Amino acid sequence: MKKQKGAKLNCTVSTDIIEESADYMIAKVTLKFENLTKTDLVTVERVGNDCKVSKSINSYK
Repeated sequence: MKKQKGAKLNCTVSTDIIEESADYMIAKVTLKFENLTKTDLVTVERVGNDCKVSKSINSYK
């Protein structure tokens, strides 16, 4: 992921918040490319004043 920082992808991105609280959030992120769809379920946790991804599950169609 660090190597991709700043890279622009030729896709449409949509984000849906599935669940949210003061300490965490679960989001569904969908990237639609011309011939491929990548879906990520991402758990983000609050750590002090920062947030970090604690888990990511990916699927491809």
